[in-house]
Amino acid sequence: MIIFAKKEMKRIVLFTILSVWSMLPALAQETGERKDSVLIFIDDAEYMPSFRGGTRGLYNFIAENLRWPEGEEESCIQGRVIIGFIVEKDGSLFDIKVVKSLHPSFDKEALRVVKAMPKWSPGRRKGECCRMKYNIPIIFRTIRTTPSTS
Repeated sequence: MIIFAKKEMKRIVLFTILSVWSMLPALAQETGERKDSVLIFIDDAEYMPSFRGGTRGLYNFIAENLRWPEGEEESCIQGRVIIGFIVEKDGSLFDIKVVKSLHPSFDKEALRVVKAMPKWSPGRRKGECCRMKYNIPIIFRTIRTTPSTS
């Protein structure tokens, strides 16, 4: 009888997971002004959105524009802020927000850098540009330098 209960529980869990998975496309639709626009998940994309200049261009843009938050110069805070946004059909960034926070001042700086980014190359599905979600990790790390012995 106990074995039957475990098998039945596995079926219920599996059914629940499959039910939620099948609803994901419906959950991707936004509410509000953009009712007719649908967000595309990675599985459905032919081409993911990309920063103009590719990954190297993205890293260079972040390195050139990211500053240590003001007032936090002496703090020992290090880590990663994950910023999420939607790349629109025209390449503009929409709904930019913190997905994983580090500290309010570091979050604010990461948001500032992403909001300053130029338009991206939009994602494509079935040959057409489409709206896609994207996440970027912004890493704050101190680099220790050893004093030179001259």
